[in-house]
Amino acid sequence: MKKSLLLLFVTLLFASCATLRDAADVREPSVSYKDMSIQSITFDGVTLLFDFEVTNPNRFNVNADQYSYEFFINERSFITGLQDQPVRIDRESTSLIQVPVSLNFQEVYQTFSSIMRQDNLAYQLSTEVEFNLPVAGKRKVPVSASGEIPIPKVPRVEFGDFNVKNISFSGAEVEVSFRVFNPNAFGISVSNAAYNLRVNGREWLDTTLDQVIRVEGSENREIIIPIRLNATQLGSALMDLMQGNSTFNYELSGSAEVDADLEGFPAGQLIPFDLSGRYTMN
Repeated sequence: MKKSLLLLFVTLLFASCATLRDAADVREPSVSYKDMSIQSITFDGVTLLFDFEVTNPNRFNVNADQYSYEFFINERSFITGLQDQPVRIDRESTSLIQVPVSLNFQEVYQTFSSIMRQDNLAYQLSTEVEFNLPVAGKRKVPVSASGEIPIPKVPRVEFGDFNVKNISFSGAEVEVSFRVFNPNAFGISVSNAAYNLRVNGREWLDTTLDQVIRVEGSENREIIIPIRLNATQLGSALMDLMQGNSTFNYELSGSAEVDADLEGFPAGQLIPFDLSGRYTMN
């Protein structure tokens, strides 16, 4: 009986010594930046996800109690945030902490108007991860990341030209052209473009194109649509054309779906357009 008690005492003593040794040998966890991915990006905004690796060198588990971050644009603070949900880091292992950051481009433009003329946005993310360690207490470990993200700009649709191929008292054959301008450095594809064109108050065109229009970065593409108009559709424009008068009022409205060669850009982003003006045929 005495031997059993002695053995139990010695075992507990060694266990206590090991625990005290581990507690005394407390080392601060390290935090390092791994990478950043674009979760989603549209013409309105972007959501970024920053990955940080947290390494616990100790022989016991530790908790990352919280992390705070500050997001800088052009070296000026723009967004701050705090996540206070603890993350457990197992002994002698590495875990991942993810920091999501969302930006609204309109808010960015209101603060940094010069960015509207840029293709990319330079950023820096400063983060502090707070640990609660035995004996040592609370410790904050800073880490930062920097880089650039693209700023997608809405493609522009402009009215192009009227080209009268044939005209008679019964109507006319006309080619109507539009141009799609891509102000971005990356390529885009435009599909399911729906157009409604009214000239001098009369509807000349109401159609949806089933073709995919490819526009490379910083380029534009012309779209030509042949239409046949009867005398009723032409209205007073028929006599104007036959008499050589060539100035018309037009209204062009519609929408198109846009795909972009950009990580995180969802397919089929819908962009509307609504134009009006006066056109003079040469």
